[in-house]
Amino acid sequence: MTASTARLTAAPLGVVAGLIAAALLILGAYTGHDVTAYAGLLAGLVLAWGWPVLLDLPRPPGTSAVLAVGALGAAGIVAFSGDGEDGMRALSVVLAIALVLAFLHELLRTDGRHQLVVSLAGSALGLALLASGAFYAGAASHPFGDHAVAVVAGASALGLVAEALLGRGASAEWVLPVGLLLGAAVGVLVGIGTDGHWNVLLIAGLVAAAVATAVRRVLSGLPATEPAARLAYGAAAVLSTGVVAYAAQWAINR
Repeated sequence: MTASTARLTAAPLGVVAGLIAAALLILGAYTGHDVTAYAGLLAGLVLAWGWPVLLDLPRPPGTSAVLAVGALGAAGIVAFSGDGEDGMRALSVVLAIALVLAFLHELLRTDGRHQLVVSLAGSALGLALLASGAFYAGAASHPFGDHAVAVVAGASALGLVAEALLGRGASAEWVLPVGLLLGAAVGVLVGIGTDGHWNVLLIAGLVAAAVATAVRRVLSGLPATEPAARLAYGAAAVLSTGVVAYAAQWAINR
């Protein structure tokens, strides 16, 4: 692990961003799915701001604008979905529009379009993270979805804390086992009050911890250490597991 990577993984800003994002998502889940959508929007805008800096993409303002549109659209379809709908069916439309905007952004570049593929791939990956984050709000609109959001977001955020405490030196190999243990513990604790669905939430906590760790491992190898990049790092770790929360509530309610 290089010095720059160590600074990124242990950066307090990333941990704080992840903890705040998770706290807002959990609070929103127990308040209403529209509040969860607004919490996801805030985390998505943080990701949109710092993502091109984290990936060192060309023309960061344009990429940030594309991702911001995607975040606004993803939050909007959930917040304003009708009764009995979670808005997830329309998410593909939002992603399609955002991808078109990403290509349009590349067409409007006047710098010779260097790193064209990298720029498009970075935008697509950012949109995928935003889409996964939108599933938090989708999950919150279903029975037991609030518990699923609490487990998954909590496990993802606690993984950031474990990485900050253990991610350097010889103890770095314990980040994954500790993260999995914390995720399982959150699943069991939250699942105690869900009428026997603790087993699903236990698995959700484990999967969320594993997915968040994988995302952090990929991103921690990047050299960027700017504040915006650190904030995006923390937000990405939490948003990446939203689809796990949706899968957990589906498994409970099916």
